[in-house]
Amino acid sequence: MRSPAGAAGADDRLALFDLDNTLFDRAAAYRRWSEAFVDSRDLKPDALELLLELDDDGHAPRSAVFGPLCAQFGLEDSPAAIEAAYRLEYPNFFEPDARVLDALHTMRARGWVVVIVTNGPPSQIDKIERCGLSDAVDGWCISDVVGVAKPDPAIFQAAAALVERPLAGWMIGDTLRADVLGGRGAGLRTIWLARGRPHPTDPALRPDVTVETLERAFAILLNA
Repeated sequence: MRSPAGAAGADDRLALFDLDNTLFDRAAAYRRWSEAFVDSRDLKPDALELLLELDDDGHAPRSAVFGPLCAQFGLEDSPAAIEAAYRLEYPNFFEPDARVLDALHTMRARGWVVVIVTNGPPSQIDKIERCGLSDAVDGWCISDVVGVAKPDPAIFQAAAALVERPLAGWMIGDTLRADVLGGRGAGLRTIWLARGRPHPTDPALRPDVTVETLERAFAILLNA
């Protein structure tokens, strides 16, 4: 976490962004890491397919990925050892996106206050820094650091308190339960990045706005 950068605007110009598969392409970074891992171990292509399948778009515990991998391919390293190496190596496969950084700077120049709200370990900060986001937002709340996770309203309250703003504005993310249900429960309007997935039928998970790309979400916010 860090303190606000100082841009001020209307009280509801608070934009809370998810991190993985929202502000950067987590799926692409994970594929790059998986390809490098498979190459380094001289494994068959089936190993790459298994890594991608078990990942569950980043929602699966790493033990549920690396345990079956070790068992199926007879790896000498333990799942815990592979996970430890993964935690160290993985952030290196993230890359800055100039379009995202430009859009965030534009939002802040127009009076928006921007905070990243993400579930995950403290190492999420490595992703934020690797992608150049630390200088493009006003702060961040990482669940394992603040002690509460989405969809609990408390993490959104912590994000607003961090930048000394009322909890009024938008939550933007790609996960229906964490970002949409959580954002709605905290009294925020929500934008969901569908990324080609079916739209929800449960009214409780229905966002205010559905978009396919982050660029479209930025356009909606900047014209709000």
